[in-house]
Amino acid sequence: MVKRVLAVFVASLAMMACGPGAKIDGKQGAAEALFAASRPSKSKADPSATPIDLTGGVTFNCPEGGSADISGAGISIGGGNVSTALTMTYKGCGLAKSNVGVAIFNGDLTFSQNVTTGGSAVGVSQSFKGKVLVQGAYDDFLDADVSQTVNVSDLGTSGANVAMTLKGTISTSDGTFTFDEMVSVMSGTITAKVAASK
Repeated sequence: MVKRVLAVFVASLAMMACGPGAKIDGKQGAAEALFAASRPSKSKADPSATPIDLTGGVTFNCPEGGSADISGAGISIGGGNVSTALTMTYKGCGLAKSNVGVAIFNGDLTFSQNVTTGGSAVGVSQSFKGKVLVQGAYDDFLDADVSQTVNVSDLGTSGANVAMTLKGTISTSDGTFTFDEMVSVMSGTITAKVAASK
């Protein structure tokens, strides 16, 4: 009996030593996590793609490992691309890295996008809805019902300052945040909050 109690105690200490993963920190962290989640959508927003794409199937190789599959019907008309009823499935998709480690996304988000060209810039407006897990160095989630407007070229960047407009709500374990504003994020990172050791 003493050995069993001792084994349980040692196992409990080991679990406590590992501690919980990092949490997404506040409204800024929520915006950064949404931007990270949106990065694979660049593969569907590429204006140089085939003019008519009815299959909609694209696989995005995530920068920190894993992949994101985009499925659903897409159609391109003239200079703009309108895609509807798309699903993005994250499969161990490492999309951001911070001082605590890699943020790995798992789960499904539905989204739609509208690509517009004007001069040298190509913009994309897209709406995201659904809940995904943010794992790896993190132990959190991203629950989005939000629209995003951003330059297509910015979706593929890493380590650069990116401006995007968000409208809607994003929830994490830190709360629900309402956006109707332009937000600046550092691409490829998510602000982390680590629980203090007890």
